[in-house]
Amino acid sequence: MKDRHLIAGLVLTALIVCSPAAPLFAQEARYYGEGRHLVHEITGIVREPAPRVRVETDLGSVTVRATTGPEVRYRIRVRARGGDDAATRRLLEDMQVSAAMTGGVLLFRGQAISPGAARDLSADFEIDVPAKTEETEVATGAGDVAARGLGGSAVLATRGGNITVDRLGGALRAETRGGNIDVGAVGSAARLVTAGGGVRLESAQGEVVAKTSGGDILIKSASDQVRAETGGGNVVVESAGGDVSAQTSGGSIRVGKARGEVTAATAGGSIRIASARGGVRCESGAGPIFLTGIEGPIRAVTSAGSIQAELLPTSRLLFDSELQTWEGDVTLAVPESLPVTIRATVDNSQGGRIKSEYPLRVYREAEDAGRTVEIGEGPIAGGGSLMKIRTLDGHIVILKPKRIVQ
Repeated sequence: MKDRHLIAGLVLTALIVCSPAAPLFAQEARYYGEGRHLVHEITGIVREPAPRVRVETDLGSVTVRATTGPEVRYRIRVRARGGDDAATRRLLEDMQVSAAMTGGVLLFRGQAISPGAARDLSADFEIDVPAKTEETEVATGAGDVAARGLGGSAVLATRGGNITVDRLGGALRAETRGGNIDVGAVGSAARLVTAGGGVRLESAQGEVVAKTSGGDILIKSASDQVRAETGGGNVVVESAGGDVSAQTSGGSIRVGKARGEVTAATAGGSIRIASARGGVRCESGAGPIFLTGIEGPIRAVTSAGSIQAELLPTSRLLFDSELQTWEGDVTLAVPESLPVTIRATVDNSQGGRIKSEYPLRVYREAEDAGRTVEIGEGPIAGGGSLMKIRTLDGHIVILKPKRIVQ
């Protein structure tokens, strides 16, 4: 009985795969026990592979690896809990697996026949492809996805699992509805989206877009602009060759080095920017803001926290700047050679004062509401674009060039 089932499985698979459209397949299939599971395993070789590889499966993890050889080698395993009996084999038949060459695409497909197959079965696809493969596409309904050493581009998607990429020569699009995305080096642009996990990218030679509904984002290096958005985690961008846009609803934001403008917004955390050539626009609902190495205009606003900002001698303030906090101190370091006009306002009568290492005209006046505000005005290096500084409950300190200790 076992032999008859084995022969039937081999014949069925051969009919599916070795069609006239794909005469270059060599394949074997077998059943064997693995612990408390029965496994249906299919292994094969494609001697003249296509430039594109696609995997479409209703369930199962998928791993695609690059090899130095010219062939595609694959191993597909479908597992069901139970012994080697007719009932378990019928359960395995709920997952139909096929491979075919269609229109220059090598297509692997796993189709769950019955609605309960995803509950009763598990599967994994292991596919080795030539490193010169131009494009790899993977879509699985439930399982992890991994790609390693591929020379071309990749589009990877899973409805419920993690995505891992290690060394990719081309562009990457990765999306999961319920897992983490962990990416090494990418040779072009990267778009990374998850509905419920973290995103980590080592490097990308192009633009990066990273989005998650509830996890942290870490982008170590991108040669172009970066856009990072999370609904409930921290954002870290260590280096970007262009603009950086970072947004979180409930975490902190840290940007190391940006060759363009930095835009950062958080509803409840700190913002730290170490270097930005194109200026800064940032806003925090409840946290401090730390800005150093800024070479362009600044707009920094926080509802509850201090602000520390440092401009460089190479700064070009082509537009007015603004530093404002509702509750906290503001400290600004301005180079003596930078043309800028200061207007500082302390909007309270609780002892907040303006202190400056540059000569400012400091005076007090009463507002319509009856409050007394302290105002400090004056030019630096002959004056220039307006730098507006304001706090409703704190001090304002304006310093000559020195590193601000964060």
